[in-house]
Amino acid sequence: MRMRSTDCFCFTRSAMEEATESEQISDHFTCAVCLDLLYKPIVLVCGHVSCFWCCQHSMHPRSESHCPLCRNPYHHFPAICHMLHFLLKKLHPISYNRRHIQTLEDEKHKLEFSPDIDSLVTHDGLNNVDQSSARTYKHISVSDVMCSACMQLLFRPVVLNCGHVYCEGCITIPTEGMLKCRVCECRHPSGHPKVCRELDQFLEEQFSLEYSVRRSSIQQNQDQTQNTSSSNEVSTQFPKLSFPTEESFLQWWTVNRSKWHGGVGCDMCGIFPIIGDRYKCEDCTEKSGYDLCGDCYNTGSNVPGRFNQKHMPTHRLELVKPAIHQNILHRLLGRRPPAVSSFASRIQSGANTERPGLPSLSLEEGNVLSATREDQSSNQPPM
Repeated sequence: MRMRSTDCFCFTRSAMEEATESEQISDHFTCAVCLDLLYKPIVLVCGHVSCFWCCQHSMHPRSESHCPLCRNPYHHFPAICHMLHFLLKKLHPISYNRRHIQTLEDEKHKLEFSPDIDSLVTHDGLNNVDQSSARTYKHISVSDVMCSACMQLLFRPVVLNCGHVYCEGCITIPTEGMLKCRVCECRHPSGHPKVCRELDQFLEEQFSLEYSVRRSSIQQNQDQTQNTSSSNEVSTQFPKLSFPTEESFLQWWTVNRSKWHGGVGCDMCGIFPIIGDRYKCEDCTEKSGYDLCGDCYNTGSNVPGRFNQKHMPTHRLELVKPAIHQNILHRLLGRRPPAVSSFASRIQSGANTERPGLPSLSLEEGNVLSATREDQSSNQPPM
């Protein structure tokens, strides 16, 4: 009897789910959003970890986003941490393969794809981890979790916006300019990153002896290498314009709407939404498109798209003007109070002209902010 493809898929998933139960997944590597094993993990500047899509879907399309655990504000969608990706693939091969199948199925349905890391990177020969070789890849060595700078076991690990991992003591923010990754030379625009506690606790448990030696060695030279003075600072050099909060969005938008690209992010640095100049690729045909902010366009992009786009250096990038978001105006007009209608009509009448400065909102006009919040969860376009 010829088995239908759907029957085969159901059988495979059932067998995989049974095998998954035999794997003990550490709480360190459970996503706080979906409560499943982390898949294609990204690390926010606050140090908390989530899945690629869990983070992207939780980001605010109009204003600054907040970590789902600590509510720390952030403005950039980080790149996937390759080291954590391959570590989890090695620790939990069956469960990670299950997450891969489930995620790819969803991506094909939505025509939106996360980066295919396994086809881009070879990491200690782990590309072909499968269920049959699960036991072979269970052993984790220090070489799997080394600092990108000192090439020793990570101690108090921090993850940059590009996804590369360093010891906290190996990171120094320059007095002028912006922190750059030593591996890929990408800028880290979010200030000094916090220690990834989940990874740090795993390292201390998994390599207790080696971690103790590292601690003793580092403490001897701690006085001049401590970075606590800058650990809570956030870079103000990037982006150049102030970033709106949800509470101040409406008033901010009336002044800066000519530089605001709602729901569109940069495929190089990950700023979301783009504030300032936006350059769109005219040759990328993927649903997500390919966009760069002005700073990354001027720097030059050698980084593949955040959503597995097939962008090429020969593609054409064109400057794009911000779209007029009629949904905001319609919601303002829909409220009907005189102050709101007058204010919204004033914006709408000047929507097609460049006016350098609109007057500040009055307190009464400021109360219309709640009308825009309902847009947050509907029709969020990808970066």
